[in-house]
Amino acid sequence: MHKKGRIEIELFMVLITIVVTSAVILLLVKFGTIEVREEAVAEPVLNAEFLPTGKEGFLAMKDFAFCSYVDADLNCVGKQEDFSKGEDVYVWFVVESSVIDGQVMLLRNYEMRDPAGELVLQAEQKNAYNFELSSQGKTEEVVFGEFFLLGDEAIAGEYVLDVIIENPLLEKKITITRKFMLTEGALS
Repeated sequence: MHKKGRIEIELFMVLITIVVTSAVILLLVKFGTIEVREEAVAEPVLNAEFLPTGKEGFLAMKDFAFCSYVDADLNCVGKQEDFSKGEDVYVWFVVESSVIDGQVMLLRNYEMRDPAGELVLQAEQKNAYNFELSSQGKTEEVVFGEFFLLGDEAIAGEYVLDVIIENPLLEKKITITRKFMLTEGALS
């Protein structure tokens, strides 16, 4: 009978030792004797893909144009690549994207550089989806129309516009770079 209780007593002593050691360590941390490094990035435990299948689908820009105007039905009126100071620079483009779970979600951003290479426009929106659509198809074409006003103080020359399109459902991002000219006077 003496040996039967011995295992339970040893197990009980190990548990008491663990509890006392943990309490001493926590007290030392609380009083600053032991410092804890906070360099580790805490990630949620459920932030994992158990079946690493990868995201399938595609994202592509099908058409792009600079226009003299984009109407209410998103039609490009008067394609051109030369603009005068003070004139609105209209941009029209068509993006084709795969549909994931019946949804298309697109985010668009812009960067524009002047002839000197200086950044004159940076329109970046994080987590603000510019376009959301429910669809029954496998792909969807989405038409965008924007305009930029450079103003009279803009310098004449060749400008570079980067259009950045992102589909967070596909985890895909594309950047299209196009150039246009800004001239001093009115175009004839």
